[in-house]
Amino acid sequence: MPALLLLSGPAAGLRHELQTEATIGRSPSCELPLPADDRMSRRHARFFVRDGQVLLEDLGSRNGTTVNGERITGEVVLHPGDRVQVGQTTVLVAPPGAAVRVGAPQPGTSHLPIQEVLPHVGMEAALYSAGAALLGATSEARVLRYLSEQALLALHADAAAALLGSVKGLLTASVVGAPSVEVPRDMANAALERAEQGRSDSVLCSPLVASGGPPFGLLYVERAHAPFSEAEGQLAIMLGRLGGEAYAAVRSLSGPQPERVEMVGGSRPFRKLVEQARRAAASDAPAVFFGEPGTGKSLCAHYVHTRSPRSLGPFVRVDCREEALLEESLFGRTSRPGVPPLPSALLRADGGSLLLLHVERMPRALSERLARLLSRKRAPGREGGEEPVDVRLLATATAPPRVLVQRAEMEEALASRLAGLELELLPLRERRADIPVLFERFATRGALAARGPPPELTPEARRLLMEYAWPHNVRELELLGERLARLYAGSEIAAALLPPEFQPGTASSEPLTLQERVARLERDTIAEALRTAGGRKIAAAKLLGISRPTLDKKIEDYGLTVERRRV
Repeated sequence: MPALLLLSGPAAGLRHELQTEATIGRSPSCELPLPADDRMSRRHARFFVRDGQVLLEDLGSRNGTTVNGERITGEVVLHPGDRVQVGQTTVLVAPPGAAVRVGAPQPGTSHLPIQEVLPHVGMEAALYSAGAALLGATSEARVLRYLSEQALLALHADAAAALLGSVKGLLTASVVGAPSVEVPRDMANAALERAEQGRSDSVLCSPLVASGGPPFGLLYVERAHAPFSEAEGQLAIMLGRLGGEAYAAVRSLSGPQPERVEMVGGSRPFRKLVEQARRAAASDAPAVFFGEPGTGKSLCAHYVHTRSPRSLGPFVRVDCREEALLEESLFGRTSRPGVPPLPSALLRADGGSLLLLHVERMPRALSERLARLLSRKRAPGREGGEEPVDVRLLATATAPPRVLVQRAEMEEALASRLAGLELELLPLRERRADIPVLFERFATRGALAARGPPPELTPEARRLLMEYAWPHNVRELELLGERLARLYAGSEIAAALLPPEFQPGTASSEPLTLQERVARLERDTIAEALRTAGGRKIAAAKLLGISRPTLDKKIEDYGLTVERRRV
């Protein structure tokens, strides 16, 4: 029986066996109701089975339905592995698998509460407790903290520490029970270089190791009131192995570490901003990045994180404009049938930075709740209650917090938690000297995607860019540079090839929105590609880096006329 697996969205993790048909949408009458997905229509699309095949039909939805990135019209046949996008939800068409059904009761069965069966004392209880804690860790920093805490409890120790690095430079990742520890050199050598446990009456030192590799750290435990037994040494070795596997698993799930972000520009105002960002990176105080839309506020926040002492920790973003998902993103959710639990952003950012995008859009109730948690340095716990966290708070906004409070756009409680550093990002029109170097950077990126050399601006085209008002700032310049580079890779861009709004005497009394500018630039780019390709759609689609069906759809959307001619 084919199945639909929801990979993202409010019901991520849900699996639905498709028997005959299933409608997906916000309406409770749908077989797959997703009321929390505000980008989905009430009855968005219909999956159904015909002649052994799975088909999909869009039901006239507001935002459309795509299969593998292509918008569909009418009925389409789906194959195992296809990805369907409906609103914020991605649906994977899973191949037919073994059917699971609920059958009749089995005679002679008994039922036991799991809490009565789980171990509560001894080595088994210690391993169970440590395993459960490590499996629930949401970041590498939390793995090391849980490991040292569990070792302290299980071994009745005075102090415990999880350390990373080599003998030449151990990095203290987590210490509990004491302000600091001192690891004997011979024990550190044995653990890190030979994967051996060092043990004395008062000290245990076990390697942190994961499958298929040498030790990358060590677990250190000390106790003065009683010597460690053979069984306790064995338990410390198992805890080191469990911690190593958990650390490697969390690291692989979180993906590669954030790349070092570079901020490009040489103008005097920009150099001043970079210096402020470097000082902010050296601090651990909250920081707010404010300015007009498109000025690069989130990029600057990322720059600060990657140069701070927390750069090896997580960098978690939460967009406060997504009201339907904001509460779950910030504070997490418990599991329910078919839906796994989601840890809160505060837990996921433990040991790193939490960036609140568009913080002024956060509703009042959520702002007050978040401010209370931040004031206590706590986060909603995985099993109820609260857990301690160490998070640096960053935020982007249109104005400083004190101004937002005066405008009644931010709660005073949250503004007080954001009190610290404030960095203003100037609009592009106030740092025009940076326009050429920024265009060159964006054009180079676009040319790499087109697998060609970057284009060059003529002096007249460069002058028009310098004189333009740039109402949407660096984001608009980025879009322009990448699009022109894809179309004119390795060529010279004359003034006449720039979009109409850049031409002299075409200023409008009503500035276009960013969406209107994007649409106009896309339309002009497609028209130019069709002219370059002599009206041949396949060649034009290849030039644009899109598929032929996508090109046909955009030609229809923009009402373009295709004329065939010899090239």
